[in-house]
Amino acid sequence: MAETDSDSASPHSHSQHSHSHSAASTTSAGGGGNRMTFVQSAIGYHSLWLKLFVLFLYLFFSGLSNWAVLSYTHDIIPRDPLPDILFRLIPEQKWASFWGDMMVTACLIQLILMIVFHSFRSVILRRALFILATLYLMRSAVLLATQLPSGYTNNTVMCREQLNHSGPSVFFSRLFEQTIRLGFQEKSGMLCGDLLFSGHTLVMIICSLTIGYYIPRPIRALQWVVHACAAFGMLCLIISRTHYTIDILIAYWLSCFVFRSYHAYCEVDLCMERRRSCLSGFLFSHAVDWIESDIVPGRIENRLSIPFKDLLEKDAESRGHHKQVSLSSSSSLAFS
Repeated sequence: MAETDSDSASPHSHSQHSHSHSAASTTSAGGGGNRMTFVQSAIGYHSLWLKLFVLFLYLFFSGLSNWAVLSYTHDIIPRDPLPDILFRLIPEQKWASFWGDMMVTACLIQLILMIVFHSFRSVILRRALFILATLYLMRSAVLLATQLPSGYTNNTVMCREQLNHSGPSVFFSRLFEQTIRLGFQEKSGMLCGDLLFSGHTLVMIICSLTIGYYIPRPIRALQWVVHACAAFGMLCLIISRTHYTIDILIAYWLSCFVFRSYHAYCEVDLCMERRRSCLSGFLFSHAVDWIESDIVPGRIENRLSIPFKDLLEKDAESRGHHKQVSLSSSSSLAFS
């Protein structure tokens, strides 16, 4: 899960490209340079918000597809758990289920903090949303293809009662319940059947890989906190019987594959070279081209910054300007 050389700069520095591009556009525009810069900024912000909206929508519908599959498969899965190598070695530990959920939450909090304080927060956010949504869509296909029985020692207690003839009303009732709760369930009376591809592991691994990839060099040692949380969380998922060992392995391998493939494609220094690479044959490459259309090809520079710094500086300048105006007005009144 650890990432090496996270600060190795590409031949074309992201910040240098942005600087030279803006300077050139201002110079060529002459007197209208400020107007051109303002228009370009406005278009860029609208494009960014559109992309974020589409990506959040993509993630929501990917999650919705997971909940829809679970609402359907609950009534058709068998109740007898399958053999598992770690189940034979370690008895079921019910306390570990809580800590598995806590580790997912801890990984998400660390990822959010890094995105908020990273200089290229919008770039990382877009990439993380797309990767998570794509993996959840893949998970829906896996869950629908093959259903495994839950691994709990007593599935009849942990899982909700199965219905022999569940119609559309039951399906949509379950789907609505899952949507309202964003997929979270009580630890008894659950909908069971979302195995073979662990959603918990998916989230923890993407958080771990993203932090390891984008964390700046001076604080790189902090990445081991999220790596430890992810490793402990995966262990808790197995010993609590929330997931089989195979669920964890499949989620780990697919998450690493999608994350590495996306970033390998983005790190190709020229857009034309991207289209010639073998990765352009993937279905998601066209979506990635759209997401990355305003980002300079190559690896971004990993550095931290204060969020909303520009807005804070403008607010401070505005207050200083108003203060100067009020002082000059009062002095002119005094002399008159």
